[in-house]
Amino acid sequence: MRLVSMLCLLAIFTAACGSGSSAKPAAKSSYPAVVDLRDKATGSYPEVKVASKDNDFVPAAIRINPGTTVSWHNEGRSPHDIKPADAKQDFGGEKFGVSPDKFKPGDEYEYRFDAPGVYRYYCALHGSATKGMIGEIIVGDVDASGSSASPSGGTTGAVGTKGGTLRVPGDYPTIQKAVDAAQAGSMVLVSPGIYKEAVTITTPNLVIRGLSRAGTVLDGGFKFDNGIKVLADGVAIENMTARNYQRNGFFWTGVKGYRGSYLTAIRNGDYGIYAFDATYGQFDHDYGAGSPDAGFYIGQCFPCHAVITDSLSEWNGIGYSGTNAGGDLIVMRSVWRNNRVGIVPNSGTEEKNPPQHGATIVGNTVYSNNNAKTAAISIAQLAVGNGILLAGGNDNVVDRNLVYDHDLVGIAAIPLPEKIINPDDPKAMNFDARRNRIVGNDAHDNRAADLGLVTSIDKPTDAGGNCFSGNTFTSSLPVNLEQLAPCGAPASPAFKTDLVKFVGLLTATKPPSADYREVALPKPPALPDMPDAAHAPARSADEQVPMKVDIAAVQLPKG
Repeated sequence: MRLVSMLCLLAIFTAACGSGSSAKPAAKSSYPAVVDLRDKATGSYPEVKVASKDNDFVPAAIRINPGTTVSWHNEGRSPHDIKPADAKQDFGGEKFGVSPDKFKPGDEYEYRFDAPGVYRYYCALHGSATKGMIGEIIVGDVDASGSSASPSGGTTGAVGTKGGTLRVPGDYPTIQKAVDAAQAGSMVLVSPGIYKEAVTITTPNLVIRGLSRAGTVLDGGFKFDNGIKVLADGVAIENMTARNYQRNGFFWTGVKGYRGSYLTAIRNGDYGIYAFDATYGQFDHDYGAGSPDAGFYIGQCFPCHAVITDSLSEWNGIGYSGTNAGGDLIVMRSVWRNNRVGIVPNSGTEEKNPPQHGATIVGNTVYSNNNAKTAAISIAQLAVGNGILLAGGNDNVVDRNLVYDHDLVGIAAIPLPEKIINPDDPKAMNFDARRNRIVGNDAHDNRAADLGLVTSIDKPTDAGGNCFSGNTFTSSLPVNLEQLAPCGAPASPAFKTDLVKFVGLLTATKPPSADYREVALPKPPALPDMPDAAHAPARSADEQVPMKVDIAAVQLPKG
């Protein structure tokens, strides 16, 4: 097999392991900078293109001439819809918008804008009229600053009138009705029961708490998209279960301040517990199982100021995925087992802030991530059999983790060469693995190698500033890795990436994905309830998030 072919396999293997999305509106006082496409649309039938990624429209805001057709292309992995932000706004006398069943991955939708004006829209699956996955079309030379639509960022939606504790179903029959009635800073306390609804939160600093983790259940019935979608800052969700949703169990997007504690997410069609473009967050004492992508995901943030701790992820395509996420980001003291692949921070140009850098993975137990029976996105299928992979990541620390029983590699830093994957994409980049520290880990019984390093597709003799020291291990790729790339000393001139052997491990046929709705998941282990859920004071996520962590005190798990 030619080297280029093997590199392509490596490229496919290390492609973005999380939500594929591009630059989204930042939390500012106006929509993002407008991209003027008037000179891009010429001829008798002028047309411009907008890509729909998994959390963004790209470009998010454009200006066009009257009579131009906008063509949306779904380039993500998820279905989307397109809805006008103002339902009363005239989009030219013909109904504007498309439903998710007609805008699946690979689908296109077109609409011609004839009248000058400002037209704002959104995807209801991944945002609201004013926040999240939003877009703007400015037709002609009109001034967009005076539009009645609210700008991106900040608090969105109406704020209710009821303070204190709102009880479901005692005071309100559904969680959504209680959320809509609640003032900022209130708590919605939910009794045990099965709630067949999808909840959207646009009021800041709410606490949504179940009285029983296993007994307070949101059930999507494979009809609703998200169990709870949070579009407001400072929202904490506690002590409940979300299952059987087409997309995500618990989903925060575009917020500052979030917390998910004592949550259970089972059998959801994308992610279990998910934070995107969000900062100052914490996931603790949570459980994620049965998602084709990741049980836990934190992506597109730097610095993230986030912690995942004391949690369990199993029977997912990926245990933890973190595209372009780092900077005060700690994944710690959790168990990642029986997924197809364990922990995967990765770089990618389809989200902001590349390359991924600055995450700390410490004190975790990562084992038996060889599970071919799970649902899995394509990357999870190809990556099956690996423990911790730093895919094109820089400046990460992997310290004091117990990693064992993998068919391929226990802990590895590898490149992500996007230019080979997408040679026609001018934005594609090759991401090398740089300056990662793998220290103090116990990696054993990983059949291909306990430790691995492939730094670059262009410089096979460059260790890239990556270093390995103080690990307990038996085998490595290349052999004698700690002597060739030690921490605290220059890399050996003899260092050479064993790229051919490493990529050769990935060429075997990999098991296909199963339907996430039909996978026979194991019964969840005994999971703790939130202590004193009925009486504990409400604590939103507007302060003391994330928790303070003494990294030096985290211990290597025994095993």
